[in-house]
Amino acid sequence: MDFNIGRMKKRIKSIKKQMIEKTPVQALFFFLYFVVFSFSTQAQNVNHWEMGVTASDTWRYFPGTSEPNANWNTIGFDTSSWSIGPGGIGYGDGDDGTIIANVPSVYLRRVFNIVDVDKIAQLILDIDYDDAFVAYINGEEIARANIDGKKPSYSTYANNYIEAQMYSGGLPQRYILPESIIEEHLLTGNNVLAIQVHNYNATSSDLSSNAFLFLGINDNSSNYRALPTWFESPFAFASHLPLLIIETYGKTIPDEPKIHASLKVVDHQDGEMNNYLDEATTQYTNIGIETRGQSSLYFFPKKSYGFELRDDAGEGINDTLLGLPKEEDWVLYAPYSDKTMLRNAITYQLGRKIGSWQPRFKYCEVYLNGDYQGIYLLLEKIKRDKNRVDISKLRTDEIAGDSLTGGYIVKVDKIQDLSQNEYFYTYPTIRYPNTRNYAFTYVYPKADNIVWEQKNYINDFLAEAETSLNGSDFTNPTTGYAKYFDVNSFVEFQIMNEFANNVDGYRFSTYFHKQKDSKGGKLFAGPLWDFNLGYGNVDYAPDNLSTSQWLYNKYGSGDWQPMHWWARLMEDPNYQEALYQRWTELRSGPLSNDSILADMQEMIDHLGTAIDRNYDKWPIIGEYVWPNFDYQNTSYSQEYEFLAKWMIFRLEWMDNQITSTTGLFDRNQSIRELSVYPNPVRDRLNIRFELNSTSSLEINLFDVLGKLVYQSSNEPMSVGLQNIALNLPQLKAGYYTLSIQQSNQIIGRQKVIVNP
Repeated sequence: MDFNIGRMKKRIKSIKKQMIEKTPVQALFFFLYFVVFSFSTQAQNVNHWEMGVTASDTWRYFPGTSEPNANWNTIGFDTSSWSIGPGGIGYGDGDDGTIIANVPSVYLRRVFNIVDVDKIAQLILDIDYDDAFVAYINGEEIARANIDGKKPSYSTYANNYIEAQMYSGGLPQRYILPESIIEEHLLTGNNVLAIQVHNYNATSSDLSSNAFLFLGINDNSSNYRALPTWFESPFAFASHLPLLIIETYGKTIPDEPKIHASLKVVDHQDGEMNNYLDEATTQYTNIGIETRGQSSLYFFPKKSYGFELRDDAGEGINDTLLGLPKEEDWVLYAPYSDKTMLRNAITYQLGRKIGSWQPRFKYCEVYLNGDYQGIYLLLEKIKRDKNRVDISKLRTDEIAGDSLTGGYIVKVDKIQDLSQNEYFYTYPTIRYPNTRNYAFTYVYPKADNIVWEQKNYINDFLAEAETSLNGSDFTNPTTGYAKYFDVNSFVEFQIMNEFANNVDGYRFSTYFHKQKDSKGGKLFAGPLWDFNLGYGNVDYAPDNLSTSQWLYNKYGSGDWQPMHWWARLMEDPNYQEALYQRWTELRSGPLSNDSILADMQEMIDHLGTAIDRNYDKWPIIGEYVWPNFDYQNTSYSQEYEFLAKWMIFRLEWMDNQITSTTGLFDRNQSIRELSVYPNPVRDRLNIRFELNSTSSLEINLFDVLGKLVYQSSNEPMSVGLQNIALNLPQLKAGYYTLSIQQSNQIIGRQKVIVNP
């Protein structure tokens, strides 16, 4: 049994008198009872909570324009030369009790009194900061975030930009402090909470430092202050979802490399609820963890993580998590900008239903250093494994013959943060017009493990495959692209990216994998990854917000230009036939309207009350989170309704386009690339299309009963790309039909949803 020796020594002193008054046998039993029961339940022995320190208290502070005295964070330090004022101390955002000038850092101290340390069972530090901090009690570090160094100097800047949350309605970050802080450093009488807060850079627009210290009292005594209305006990709820409880021992989780942490899993199953204080169903004392992501890493306070299960020697170990197949590498994905928390999950689930391996997942709730973080997806990381991407293992000594030909996993993705040895460009001998060279990143084998012969092989294979695709004989089933590509995988990959109208589709997070020649030797498209900005969840790309715009032939420049591979494939009638047949099959199965809506409803029902807890922690419903388009929805149900309507419109538009093998993707002779966005719409509708005729144009909008509710004037047009914005009248929420007429003929028609 584990218990804290320091705590035991301290508590032994407090019961020594009682033991003296007992017989030796009584004393022995008293001591054993104390050890077995008192210590094993210490973390649960909180009768109630009170507040010891609040942000609005009067604090002593020292602006970080020079280094403070080395003992500044100890109880006996003389602060008479320091400034004094109400917290928080900072500037910008309007959340500061005392405003100071722009400085690299600020040092804070607040003396607080503990009446009886033996009655303190738990300590919680809640802190709202911008951009980094280190906190101490009586000179001992108790928590930190976003900054390195044992005692960072006054001029050290934060690792990343972190935005405070409370001024915009959010909650501070929580740290449940180890019992050792109470046992070894908290005193009866005066104590000091000391905090150094650091800016991100010299030109930062804000600096925040709002700190609260909460005391878990083990009896009915009341010697401190009432709690703020937003405070909730960290142990107040039990969840039907599994709990993943991560402890980093005061360290900030960096982008890389992974740091040491522990992982406690509470997953009782069989309908039994899970509580933070429950004994672990699985315990990992050694994991390596790091943050992951790109935009989300810098802009979102709810972070995603990658972690590895390790043994005591630090070597990776395979194990099952939450019932998923054994592996050592995992991803904890944090749904944030996707307020439905469904987009990635439904993509992976549909991808698996279609037939190929896609990352499996489990919804869970996460605690980090005692701070509740909300709903996460535990995801299988994309990697070579018999239970994941099932391709042949490629050893470093396999440099010739069939062994060299597989297996490989590569991806087209952003490369700006990568070293040159982590990716390569293909240079086909035949170029397709107006395309770029694509940068492929090594996924398996990793860049540090792949040898030159293997690098040369996969580079040459991809260049040869692209050359064949670009060539005039590309449709030849023997010598064309079909020699290199697994056509079915490219079709299914295209269907899912088109369905999502994924803003990053065909250009970022675009994975491929290849088997050995003895196992077919083809290049497969996939697995799918990172669809949180799909399905209309984007405000900076009108084409991707639209339900009526193809993705595969989207224009762009540089990294914004999608790979042309699928546009080229669509020039082959045989590929179109394969896409048509697979689409027709899937629309009567897993991609039917009813099947997709049922899958998503099942996910929502599974999440249940955890949805409310997540948004109590992250109150972003109705708030703009990059890059939401329809961010004014005031409830989770409205977020889901927007997603569901978008999906149905998208599917039905694709049905109308993929109608036959003879007329697949044909356009009206006088209009091309009709796109209507946003859809659903409130008051301003954008229409984009190309015209081949200069005849005057008329745009009409009809309700579900066929009544004309809007009509534009006839105006002469020019040939080419048209961008028209309609300021709609106050229309009732519902379904409408947009009709575009030229020379008294309807040349374009789209469904439109009007939201209230």
